Amino acid sequence: MKPIKLVISGIGPYGDRMPEIDFQSFDLNMPILIAGETGAGKTMIFDAICFALFDAASGSYRSTDSLRSEYAPPGTESYVEFTFAHQGRIYRIYRQPSYMRPLKRGTGFKLEKEKAVLYPGDDTPIEGIKAVNQAVQELLHVDEKQFKQLAMIAQGEFWGLLNAKTEERTGILRHIFMTEGYKAMELQLRERRGKAIKAADVLERSLIQYFCDAEAEPGSPLAEEISQLQEQLRKSGGIGSIEEMLSLLDRAIEADVPMEAELAEKLAALREALQELQKDLALAENTEHNLKKYNGLVKELAGLRERLADCEKREQQMAEAEKALQEKIRSLQSGREQLSSVPERLAACQQEINALRELADRLGNLQSQQVPRYGRAKKRLAELQEGLESAQSAHAAAMRARLDGEMQLERNRAGILAQKLVAGQPCPVCGATMHPSPAELPEKAVTEADVKKLQQQEKKAEAARSSAAAEAAAARAELATLDSQIGSYMLECLKSGCWLEAVARGEAFAMEIPAEAGLRQLYELVQLQAGQLAALLQKKRESAADLQSRAKRLQQVEKELAEASGRDTEALQLKRQKLLKERENAKTAVADREGQRQLLEQLALKIGNGGSSGNSGNGGNSGNGGNSGNGGNSGNGGNGGSREAELAEYRGQLQRKISENKVQQQECQEALGRISRRRENNLSRRAKIAELQGEFAAARHEAHIMSRLYNLVSGQTGKGKLTLEQYIQAAGFDSIIRAANRRLIPMSDGQYELYRQEKELGNKSHTYLDLEVLDNYTGRRRPVRNLSGGESFKASLSLALGLSDKVSSELGGISMDALFIDEGFGTLDKKSIEKAMEILLKLSDSNKLVAIISHREELIEAVSQQIQVTKTRNGSSLAIELGK
Repeated sequence: MKPIKLVISGIGPYGDRMPEIDFQSFDLNMPILIAGETGAGKTMIFDAICFALFDAASGSYRSTDSLRSEYAPPGTESYVEFTFAHQGRIYRIYRQPSYMRPLKRGTGFKLEKEKAVLYPGDDTPIEGIKAVNQAVQELLHVDEKQFKQLAMIAQGEFWGLLNAKTEERTGILRHIFMTEGYKAMELQLRERRGKAIKAADVLERSLIQYFCDAEAEPGSPLAEEISQLQEQLRKSGGIGSIEEMLSLLDRAIEADVPMEAELAEKLAALREALQELQKDLALAENTEHNLKKYNGLVKELAGLRERLADCEKREQQMAEAEKALQEKIRSLQSGREQLSSVPERLAACQQEINALRELADRLGNLQSQQVPRYGRAKKRLAELQEGLESAQSAHAAAMRARLDGEMQLERNRAGILAQKLVAGQPCPVCGATMHPSPAELPEKAVTEADVKKLQQQEKKAEAARSSAAAEAAAARAELATLDSQIGSYMLECLKSGCWLEAVARGEAFAMEIPAEAGLRQLYELVQLQAGQLAALLQKKRESAADLQSRAKRLQQVEKELAEASGRDTEALQLKRQKLLKERENAKTAVADREGQRQLLEQLALKIGNGGSSGNSGNGGNSGNGGNSGNGGNSGNGGNGGSREAELAEYRGQLQRKISENKVQQQECQEALGRISRRRENNLSRRAKIAELQGEFAAARHEAHIMSRLYNLVSGQTGKGKLTLEQYIQAAGFDSIIRAANRRLIPMSDGQYELYRQEKELGNKSHTYLDLEVLDNYTGRRRPVRNLSGGESFKASLSLALGLSDKVSSELGGISMDALFIDEGFGTLDKKSIEKAMEILLKLSDSNKLVAIISHREELIEAVSQQIQVTKTRNGSSLAIELGK
């Protein structure tokens, strides 16, 4: 990176926009001196470059938040514009700090936000703080701290450059010697080693777990072998031989095959025997159960025959009772027919009473409510009619006034237009050039505002007229409705029950006489007929009471009739159905018991022949010699007890044999299940182990290779424990030190040389880039931190120049063609300054920009091209002297 141009405006001590610093106008074969008194702002030039590139100043105590100059006028912008060359391309960067500026209008302040734009030649500009910062760092391959170490020996920081720790130098040298790949290789190998070891461990644990799940017949020597190997694998966590594991599993699988076949054959035999025993037991239980029932079959059969005869007798009695009930029903139905007309008469009477009551209510309502309401409606209609006529007159007057105003306005417009007419020029309305009779301007002027006011007055009059018309129409409709309602009431009253003879007269009366007068006459007619209405109403009430009494009696009789008929009929039906069912059941039971008796005799004979005692069977046969009658039944009863005892004993024997068989089957099935599951489990585990065998071998081999490679690259195999990247950086740093010594030896009159510390403390690699100095006067080495201030500056300058030489010689790494030295000469004597200047002059011969920031008189006299910084009350200013 080589500076080309720098523009500073409103930054630090520079209150206004400073003259452009064109670094190409200087003779780069000589150093440039930035001179001025203390506090004038000399270092601010390098601060501006650091701010433009990295959004930071050069000193650790400076901050970009306060870069806005206190001397800047309100209208002056604060920014830095820096143009530089890098690897054959030109770049320009513009950066503005955040600051508060006065408002252009009014009082108060406005925040100007931070801005940054990078113009990479003809490419698209990059905007935004983060984007520009990232782009600059990727372009220069250094961050802000590394840039300051390479491009400047700042005031008070040259000691830090010389005494930087190994960790700090590692970052710079990584970019210089492009060792990122070695570090990435180390990280990648560490990651791959970890993954390989983890994969191998996972496979090994899986193999161990699969084998530990294997089983053999408990108590066998093979089971003992497998158990010992499983315990060994659990404790060690490592596999010795997979072939041994597979061999043991094969032996366990083969040993289970004959055992499984033997148990399967035994289980089949037990199941066949159980089926025969269960058949015998079912036959014995069924025979025993039927034998117990046999002794009561004879007595039950005799009872059923007696019940059958009783059912036939009761059926005859029920037929006679049903006949008597039918006679009673016919008698009740005759009485019900006589009272059937009572409800109809009662309903008619009640209807007449309701009609009379409704007539009285309607007449009272008409007299008390409708007549006064009709009068009020008629009066209101008259009032609204008068208001409507008044509103109509007002509206007509407003409309005439509006029409007159519009006509007057048109005449005014024509008169105004006529005054502007000129003979020979066309009329703006008709286009004629001759104007024989132009319109005259009326005496009374009417404006458009007057016409609009008349139009509004007309609209208000129209709204009032419409409202009055609507109210009058509503009142007229209400009066018509009342008139119609009163007429309807009168007609309905006249058509009511007891006044049918006045219907014709009432209709003519309602049509010819106004509603109000007709209602009054009708009311008088009602008063005349009041006595007759009262008498008629009383008579109807008495008739209704009598009808209600007779109706209640009718309901009671009907209820009694229905209850008696339903109860007796239902009882008879139920009894008949019950008797019929009992008779059929008795007949079925007789036939069923006879069949059961014969079946029991046959079963008893069969059990007797198959039992342990032959005498029992013979006795059973002789006892069943009779086919029917009481004699045969009594003969069976004599041997029933011995037959039941024999059957119970035989059933107990069968149950015990079945229980023993089931226990044997359960034990055999459990053993067979254990062997089958064990064999399936062993087969599954063997297949898994065989499947993972090759994968595990490959994973373990890869883990071994990755571990060896990582240990080699990460420096864990040698005594010094240097990584591959550290070894390459150390070799490169030695070349930087050799270049630095070419400057340090002449500046120190041959007294000092720099060396890289080669003896690690405790065999650790964290000091492999630390420096020490050889004092050729004493022949001893010591740490560079023990040098004095002047000696440290010489060593720092030499190291910076050596680093710069190395950077310039590297391709693709960091390119830094500028060096700023800030106030470091203050600790040197005149002779040391002269030697340093000789080195800087030689350095400038290599087309490298070297800028010295100092106020020493010796340097001001020695360096002809200068940037003079002058401090005033209104801020500092710049002046450029190119020299001779």
